[in-house]
Amino acid sequence: MNATQYLQHCREEVRKNFQRVQAGQPDEKQKSRIEGLLHAARLLELVSLEELNALIEEEHQAVYGESVAQRKDRLARKTTLDELKENDPDAYFAIPAVERRF
Repeated sequence: MNATQYLQHCREEVRKNFQRVQAGQPDEKQKSRIEGLLHAARLLELVSLEELNALIEEEHQAVYGESVAQRKDRLARKTTLDELKENDPDAYFAIPAVERRF
């Protein structure tokens, strides 16, 4: 396996992991293995940290249709709104429905 094939394998594994998470079937062991693959690519100097981040961002965009940062913000808003809905329903429903969309 050459460097290009190794990086392609990493890309495929990252995408499969995102797809499993999206399907509601996260696999922590597989996630750890993928992190190991990516770390090895860095140690072997096959790719820079910036290139790895770009690879992850591209695959995340392909699977979720949004950037890592956008998804993180959206999920944080959802969590906040869910907590508000549970703890103070009046305050939750005082927020216009269009603003409660995530």
